[in-house]
Amino acid sequence: MFTRRNLMIMLAVLLVLSLALSACAQQQGTQAEAQQALTFTDGAGDEVALEGTAEKLIVFAPSVLEVLDALDAMDMVAGVDSWSIDSGEPLAQGFEAYGDYSGPNIERIAEASPDAVIRLSGSAEEDYDQLRDLGISVYTFEAQSFERAYQEIKNIGQMIGKQDQAQALKDAFEAGVQDIYQQVKDLDQDQKPLAFYQIFDDPLWSAGTNTYIDDMIEKAGGINIVAMDGIDGYAEYSVEKLLENNPQVMIAGDAGMYDIDSTEIITGDARFASVDAVVHDRVYIVPENFVVRPNHLSVKGLMMMAQAFHPDLFGEFEAIQ
Repeated sequence: MFTRRNLMIMLAVLLVLSLALSACAQQQGTQAEAQQALTFTDGAGDEVALEGTAEKLIVFAPSVLEVLDALDAMDMVAGVDSWSIDSGEPLAQGFEAYGDYSGPNIERIAEASPDAVIRLSGSAEEDYDQLRDLGISVYTFEAQSFERAYQEIKNIGQMIGKQDQAQALKDAFEAGVQDIYQQVKDLDQDQKPLAFYQIFDDPLWSAGTNTYIDDMIEKAGGINIVAMDGIDGYAEYSVEKLLENNPQVMIAGDAGMYDIDSTEIITGDARFASVDAVVHDRVYIVPENFVVRPNHLSVKGLMMMAQAFHPDLFGEFEAIQ
């Protein structure tokens, strides 16, 4: 006899089956979404395609390791470059090297079969073309401005399936930059000091337009004398032009082409004895990674520059670690 109790049991069974089927469908949808092809425009302006969310990366960019660490995604890193290991990059320690800045180890990378290789610009393109021919995606992480750095963080987040975390990281980064920039953006030009960032001392090298350093100088409330002269990118800059433009602030990084820990790299250089920055003791050394690496940590570099340019607004200069 078909009773009310039997009816209730049947309905309960149907409900359980319905929920199970719904959960299965959602899981299949999630898996399909994860495998959906992804396309990005990387920092070099190239289109990069992935078959789905990346789970295995080889990273030739310390700046990207810092982003992945902030996104709690270092477990996706299968290997790095030898330079990062040899130079003591903390996040690179314990990993195997799959090449160096001059080029990737094609055979080792092919054997590892990563979903993508993330690199910096400037290395031999033909080597990376070989990886592309093997079906390995190559993404160039690069930014000449803070705005592009925000997008690079979002791209990395989407690449590894951590869009929400990357959006939060980007938002916090942008808020920190805007907090500084809003205090200086409306200053008159004569309130902004002429500035020079020294990358190397002999020959003298600096950064002009279309560089992250130039954007940082501008957003910190300074005027980059190299960009002012119409020089593009990273380039040699004559001592004669520096003396002519007479910067009021000079800054150098503590690493890069040489290791320095004292302002004497500038103040002790007889060529600069008459420069306002030297005469008025406005020469500063900054931890270079916070200036040259276009990621969320560079807000520290921006703050140090803002302090160097406008101590009345941001307090006396303090090297941030």
